[in-house]
Amino acid sequence: MRALVLGGAGAMGRWTIRDLTESDGVDEVVVADLDGQRARETAGWAAAHSGSNGTARVQGMSLAAGDPEALRRALDKVDVVVNCAWHATNLPVMEACADTATHYVDLGGLFHTTRRQLALHDRFVAAGVTAVPGMGASPGTTNVMAGLAARKLATVEAVEVRLGIADFTRSAAPLPVPYAVHTLLDEFSVPAMVFRGGRWASVPAMSEQEELDFPAPVGRVRVGHTLHSEVATLPLHFADRGVQSVSFKAGFPPDFMDRMALLTGLGLTATEPVDLPEGKVVPRELLVQLISVTLDRAGPDVQPDDAEAIWVRVRGRRAGPSSPEAREAPSSAEAREAPGDPAPAPDPGGRAAEVLAECVVRPHPTWQAASGQLDTGVPPSIVAQFLANGVIDRPGVHPPEEVVPPGPYFSELARRFMEVSLVTRTRVTG
Repeated sequence: MRALVLGGAGAMGRWTIRDLTESDGVDEVVVADLDGQRARETAGWAAAHSGSNGTARVQGMSLAAGDPEALRRALDKVDVVVNCAWHATNLPVMEACADTATHYVDLGGLFHTTRRQLALHDRFVAAGVTAVPGMGASPGTTNVMAGLAARKLATVEAVEVRLGIADFTRSAAPLPVPYAVHTLLDEFSVPAMVFRGGRWASVPAMSEQEELDFPAPVGRVRVGHTLHSEVATLPLHFADRGVQSVSFKAGFPPDFMDRMALLTGLGLTATEPVDLPEGKVVPRELLVQLISVTLDRAGPDVQPDDAEAIWVRVRGRRAGPSSPEAREAPSSAEAREAPGDPAPAPDPGGRAAEVLAECVVRPHPTWQAASGQLDTGVPPSIVAQFLANGVIDRPGVHPPEEVVPPGPYFSELARRFMEVSLVTRTRVTG
């Protein structure tokens, strides 16, 4: 298998590179980045840490998503592209992949871009290759968790995706951003989308906040609505089971939430130019530049000490008609299972059920990858290998819940220190 990782020198892409180079059966990995020097440095770093299983040749190159000819020349030489660059590049890179018959994976499109990506389905079918948009932690693992949690349900009424982040790392940076700064600023400032009453609706960013108790060590986190791709695709996936509600909320450490609220309230995340006596300035461009400078000044990375809790709760009704015997069952029940367990036989009672899929991620024990880098950077590597090796063999544009097989996928996550569990609760209603 030959893979190219666009944005491979970035905060998430370098861990996609690391996982690919440590995986058996990967022949070549190209680290492609707008900054060619950083790409070559990342390639050298990955090659030096490839481990005992790594067989890949690794090389770095300068590549811009905005250069169609150079992009197509590079894609012609590989089997699969993993796009870890900013989501604004998703569409042009996908169009190039359709032209060169190259499989495609990315980290997400913040709802609106994802919707436009789905419209390229016919082009990928005609090319005989597959695109899996939104295959990081969230979106990505969350989508597969939702499909797994709903496998026993005949009807799906609601899907709630929640992400809680705790960071115990001491950082000298005033705003230590956990992932791509543009994506983060969009999540805190651009109106979020929800699916309610069977239709999409817009709500203010970080609105309808609530405090949730996530598993240790994350603990209690305040979460609010943010713009995310799960809300774009899960309503389509569960449409035939009558889904009425899909939502996504994320939360961060309290100090970080307060700082982001201040920046947003001051208008520093705005993308429209502001007139000053010295000339025009775009607040967000200035903010991004200052964040980048302060991160550089903070010094070398320290040992990460953070945690992410991902959970997906699906509410619906089990298969089967209700019956007097079913109504005599206990008022509530709970069962735990591993994601690879076979699905049980349909419940003849047709009882209302709630299934919670959980995953708590800590830093990698030897890579020095933070939890957010691990659970975002590794999934696209796994799915890229699934595409190249024929584990996923369904041409077109398909979100993760449609084509990523839960059993094999969660087994691969567990091998990389990320385990998913299910908790099922049922209750009888008259």
